[in-house]
Amino acid sequence: MRLLIVLLGFLFAYGSDPCKREWFFTDKEKGWFWKNVCIEKKERKEEKKKEGEKVVKIPWDRLDEMTPSQIRKLRDKVLEIAVMNPTYENVKEYKRLELYIVKKADRFQRVAQLVAMTDPEIASYGGMIPSETPSRVVYAKEKRARILKKLSQYRNRAGLLIAVRKTCPYCRVLKEVIAMYFIPRTGWSVKYVDIDENPGFAYNMNVYAVPDIFLAVMDEKPFVLRIATGSVSYGELIERIYMGLEVYEKGGL
Repeated sequence: MRLLIVLLGFLFAYGSDPCKREWFFTDKEKGWFWKNVCIEKKERKEEKKKEGEKVVKIPWDRLDEMTPSQIRKLRDKVLEIAVMNPTYENVKEYKRLELYIVKKADRFQRVAQLVAMTDPEIASYGGMIPSETPSRVVYAKEKRARILKKLSQYRNRAGLLIAVRKTCPYCRVLKEVIAMYFIPRTGWSVKYVDIDENPGFAYNMNVYAVPDIFLAVMDEKPFVLRIATGSVSYGELIERIYMGLEVYEKGGL
């Protein structure tokens, strides 16, 4: 009788979960059988977990409380799942999340436009940037006139040093632009330096590619600044020179 009670207690203690019966795993008869059952249960749990990872789940009720960085991470995760398992529901959920983000961005843009239109400081700055084609033409002409005026002030004490090579096709194009447009309109002097004949210049000025264009301003201490590498248009060239002169007037880089 006592033996029966002990046996029943043992069964009640271990009968709830066969995976916890350690002695079954060493039993030649039953242990191996129960071990197979435990492995099958574990595999089923892993399969359910993997199935869960293949389904897009978006916490729509908490989305408005999430930070932008959290939403970006959620979007990346959802996109990965939708791409790897592109079911109709997964892709639809991703597109819904994408639409949510677009709507948020659209609301921000609308408020930003309202601020730019109504705030006096921001509106005054934005009003100086033309948006219509006729205004842009006028703005470009005014800017070009301002640049040429600045260049005319330095006509007698500034010029360009340009590293070139005889075999460089881009150098020939740049020379044509300078001869046809730059020199007639600015009166500046331009000096071409062939780096094959003057390797010391290339070494001292760290020239790696040609044409390499330098602004040179004669002062107590000559000021030399690289302003462009490669063939550039006339408009870009004078803008680069204008920027270089501003750097010179502020004392250098």
